[in-house]
Amino acid sequence: MTSWTDMVPLRFGVCGDDVEIIIEPENMYSKILELVQNSKKRIGIASLYLGNGQLERALVDNLKLALKANQSLEVQVLLDYCRGSRGEDNSRTMLLPCVKEHKERICVSLFHTPNLKGIVKRFLPDRFNELLGLQHMKLYVFDDTILLSGANLSNDYFTNRQDRCLMIKNSPALSLYFYSLIQTVSQFSYQLDSNNVARLHSSCLGDPSKSSGTKSFINHSASCMKKFMSEHTKGVDSCDAPDTWLYPILQMAPFGVEQEHSVLKRLFQSGHCRDRVYMATAYFNPLQQYIDIMADVSKSEYHLLTASPQANGFTTASGIARYIPMAYRWYESFFLKRMSACSQADRVKLYEFSRNGWTFHSKGIWYYARGSSLPSLTVIGSSNYGYRSVHRDLEAQMIISTENKGLQERLHQEKEALFSRSDLLEPSISDRIVRKFPLWTRIISRLCRHWF
Repeated sequence: MTSWTDMVPLRFGVCGDDVEIIIEPENMYSKILELVQNSKKRIGIASLYLGNGQLERALVDNLKLALKANQSLEVQVLLDYCRGSRGEDNSRTMLLPCVKEHKERICVSLFHTPNLKGIVKRFLPDRFNELLGLQHMKLYVFDDTILLSGANLSNDYFTNRQDRCLMIKNSPALSLYFYSLIQTVSQFSYQLDSNNVARLHSSCLGDPSKSSGTKSFINHSASCMKKFMSEHTKGVDSCDAPDTWLYPILQMAPFGVEQEHSVLKRLFQSGHCRDRVYMATAYFNPLQQYIDIMADVSKSEYHLLTASPQANGFTTASGIARYIPMAYRWYESFFLKRMSACSQADRVKLYEFSRNGWTFHSKGIWYYARGSSLPSLTVIGSSNYGYRSVHRDLEAQMIISTENKGLQERLHQEKEALFSRSDLLEPSISDRIVRKFPLWTRIISRLCRHWF
């Protein structure tokens, strides 16, 4: 069987001591502020959106100061068009002062999915139009330092939303790779000008928001990504004797890029008996293919972590969105029943994260080889491992394989910190979960499984 490493075209070698794990959200915020203030060459930001609270305004103020202080500094910002344009006070209006003052050195791009177009775009309301596809990557580049996370640049993620953040220092080649990725996606995105008008990049063919231009847009975007990947086929080690290897994997199915799906399938399939896989996802709705591998193919133990209904990001939503945590609970029930039906409930277990006053947004994988008390591999990034992540959204992740004992210990502590706040769901709870739900919620949950 082909190893998953043979399926990833690009590898960067680093020293494990240059990899820092940031667990608490306020520490991530302070680190981002520090890196913005100290950047001299480039800042690259890819996020779903930028919030509009005081913390985010302080971040934008620091970005303006950095641009003013360093005339050679260039900034690339990539956000989702719909999410970044929602409401009157939004990501675009937050960044507008930077664009007005430094339009030659800052580019704010807004990716628009080609799945949202025509009459659907006209009548589908905000929030629900995001179900059709998003710019979902979370990448933060500061000179030769890169922060990989699942967190957006918003108040909750800086205060009481539990996510993951990993910082890699002293890696110019890796930072340039992700900065170039942001630039490439910007070539098939809208560009924000100083009048808050968004126009497609001058080189872009077709229009993702119009039915007549979708085919040309998809072909152009796929061509941009193909060119990007052909230019990045060889990683550069950042130290003489690396003990840690970084494998970037992308998932952009609308444009023919499916590295994450291919690699994770092989990673799950290659698991040996008594290997342990710990996996977290903010919104529990794994791709059916992954569920089938866990149940019928892989021999590893699986410990899966997701948000409890109280820790779900939609728990305080209004309108029909307030029922979304109920839908995810139904997916948990479906999963537990499947594992019980194939007698795998002792090998595949599901946990719910709960922390008073907090929501849960962590995702990733920690892999423990049999007999080892420490993980030798982790996966971190933006994907939730569901149908949307695989087929609709733009996702970026990193597989990190390490022999560095210090880094392995830090990864183990990170995993322990998350699972220590969780409760195991017994298989018998699945029937009790379902009985609590009105029939209509069960029907809608089943019909909408590919949209959440």
